[in-house]
Amino acid sequence: MAKNKGGSIGLIALLVVLAMLVVAIVGVCIDWVGLKAYGGIGGIGGETDTAYQKLGDLFETYGEAEGETAGAFKAMASFAILTVILAAATTVLAGICKVLGWKLFKFVLVVAAIACVVCGVVTIITSYTFCDKLSAGVDLGGLAQAGTEATPAVGMWLTSIGGALAGLVGVVAAVKS
Repeated sequence: MAKNKGGSIGLIALLVVLAMLVVAIVGVCIDWVGLKAYGGIGGIGGETDTAYQKLGDLFETYGEAEGETAGAFKAMASFAILTVILAAATTVLAGICKVLGWKLFKFVLVVAAIACVVCGVVTIITSYTFCDKLSAGVDLGGLAQAGTEATPAVGMWLTSIGGALAGLVGVVAAVKS
């Protein structure tokens, strides 16, 4: 009876890892950064609507560019893509471990899952770094102000959280399979 319970937990873990892979992939495909422009003279004026950009759109702008902002973008995009790749590897390895139960694959699953968690966290850090580099503004002591503020959007959160949870549940899958 205990073996059946461990098997069902391993199956549930595999399904959760698969769901988190889908969440991470969806995150890469939807809005990644929100850009809000603001401006005013003497306290008159205000913010405009927030425009959102997908990761693919940002590749067109910063993919071939040079400079500090482009470097921050490349680091962010690299970790976002690596998070999705490692979530996929965790899913495949969890499936192999569930079906075959090979100890070598369990070890590789644990390594890939831990790397997936780390990349998910680093994606959050590099996304905030990129948004900080992308934000710019001028303030003339209350006389006038203008600028752009960039913030991470829902896609970054879905990819990061989906990747990190896929990694955490991947470790559980390795232990329970």
